[in-house]
Amino acid sequence: MNKADSRFESDAFRAVLDAVEKEEGPSAPKKRLAILAALDCFAEFGFDGTSTKMIAERAGIGEATIFRHFPSKKALLLRITQPVVRHILTPAAEQEAHELIDRHKGDRRAVLRAVMLSRLHFMRVYEPLVKILLQEALVNPDLRAVMIHEATPLFDQLSGTVAMFGPQNELERERFFRTLGSFIMGYFLHRSILAPNRDWDDATEVDFMLTVMFDGLDATLDRR
Repeated sequence: MNKADSRFESDAFRAVLDAVEKEEGPSAPKKRLAILAALDCFAEFGFDGTSTKMIAERAGIGEATIFRHFPSKKALLLRITQPVVRHILTPAAEQEAHELIDRHKGDRRAVLRAVMLSRLHFMRVYEPLVKILLQEALVNPDLRAVMIHEATPLFDQLSGTVAMFGPQNELERERFFRTLGSFIMGYFLHRSILAPNRDWDDATEVDFMLTVMFDGLDATLDRR
């Protein structure tokens, strides 16, 4: 393993590479470095703030090598993110939801607490990727379309599971996912981007969010 490789040894980088190779087959060494360096740069500087020259320098390869494997920077982004959404994010969420519901035997609050803590742990492990998805989905319609396309089957599969929380029709289920996602994503943005140096306690924060969700804001504030 060369020096460029040594920067990309985390579980997140390995998992992203595995997801891409499930779609495209084993990667040549320099293509692998281009993928990993692109993930690193996109997470740090954003898509627009990253150039193929920056990716090449971080990977320790020539810029022309990138274009031998990817026709454009945009294609490189999509060929990283689409497999990750398909092979990491969606399957993990589906399997997790069913396992936690079975484990907690229908205790709605316990299930939600376990799901939220698990999702936050997942976001911490895959933080470079999550940052890319959050940043670029807002401005990149192609990536947004990929995420919507991959997420729709997951919502359909979990619709029966979500019924245990109360929502019985499609609109109510959509609102449930949107509300829960807003809590988790809002906290993640503060924890990882707005105040990353603060000593965050995920369990305490999740308990506060659940109290707001189950008991209401007035009851939450009255307890303090």
